[in-house]
Amino acid sequence: MVASTRSFDYIYSPINKLRVETEVDKKTGMNFPKSIVVNDEPMKPTERFWTSLFARYGFNRSFFKYFDYTETFNRISEVSSNDKMRMCIDRSGDRPQLLAVSHPRKPIVDHDDLMGILENYGGENISYSNGIIESTHRPRSGVNTFDVTGDAHENRFTMQTPIDGYGMPSIYLSLLRQICTNGMVGLSKAFRSTLSLGSGDVNVGPSIIRALDGFSNDEGYAAIRQRLEAAATSWLSVSESQKLYKTLVSQHHAGHIQVEKTKGSSYINRLLKTDGPSTTMGESTLGSPIITAFHRMTGDPAEAYGLANLDALSSKRQKTLPVKCTVYDAINFATEVATHHSDTNGARRLNAWVGTAISEEYDMEGTKDKFGEFADFLIDSKIRTGVTGSQYQMASVN
Repeated sequence: MVASTRSFDYIYSPINKLRVETEVDKKTGMNFPKSIVVNDEPMKPTERFWTSLFARYGFNRSFFKYFDYTETFNRISEVSSNDKMRMCIDRSGDRPQLLAVSHPRKPIVDHDDLMGILENYGGENISYSNGIIESTHRPRSGVNTFDVTGDAHENRFTMQTPIDGYGMPSIYLSLLRQICTNGMVGLSKAFRSTLSLGSGDVNVGPSIIRALDGFSNDEGYAAIRQRLEAAATSWLSVSESQKLYKTLVSQHHAGHIQVEKTKGSSYINRLLKTDGPSTTMGESTLGSPIITAFHRMTGDPAEAYGLANLDALSSKRQKTLPVKCTVYDAINFATEVATHHSDTNGARRLNAWVGTAISEEYDMEGTKDKFGEFADFLIDSKIRTGVTGSQYQMASVN
């Protein structure tokens, strides 16, 4: 749903006034919370509700293994000097959703005010998911187009703003790859800055406006550019490939990757038009062209190294063996899926993989300078690590 069409309100209540309605999970036989009743109104609890509740009162989900919800909430009220909290409710759908809880005096960002600010300050690709509004902006210093392996990129920054009171607005450095309008967001601490909103009943609008109007981080953009250039000269390791693959699979199963969308997916479409490996991890498992394209990009490392399963390789070995694409190829793949095939939740998970990858040294950094052809590097890696023929079993123990 578009962010501007949503409706939120806030209520205040002590924790012991919450009533939890449970239901038995048919698969596990365990009770799970179906609804939270607040002021006689049942609401659907989100994961953000539970995370913020645990953070506010210093307990965790394991408490409910030994005490029921009512007993736990009553005990917190008995020992807490101030157990009153503010709760954000999303009333946009058929059933109200309970978002985060927060301290009653902590400043909050009003949804309608924020949407007005974003519109006035050139917000692009505005989206909402799970209590957070995300928007993309051009830095004050300009877009500063630069080239990496023939691809033109422009500087951007992405702001994630909680409107439910949990957490502070965060600004992440991001890029726009012009050839297929892929947006790459560096979702990691290395490329993040947070925006303080003060305390008490303050107007948070001016703080957000100052951030949007004056944001510039030349050093950060230079660092991202350097990491992308290094990515183009580094073969992707089996370990890095598996982390991206598992992210794609988890987001596909969760319904966050929308495989029917193909517009703008030039890289993925090219992969699907080429001959490639047909693996048991590919389309036969998921029926997904995204996973098929992924295996066309990386090849079949299990077959290349004579293994029945990549889990036979130790973590150390997986970091020293290449697949048949570079880190830069994998980054383009992840950002293309995030931009053209994912909802907001899926895009965040994929951009988190990208942010983590570029903020750390690549497993096989600079190896493409030594071996420009994957076939040459594959042979060298198999001989050097002993993953050849019957010797593959050694890989699992070293």
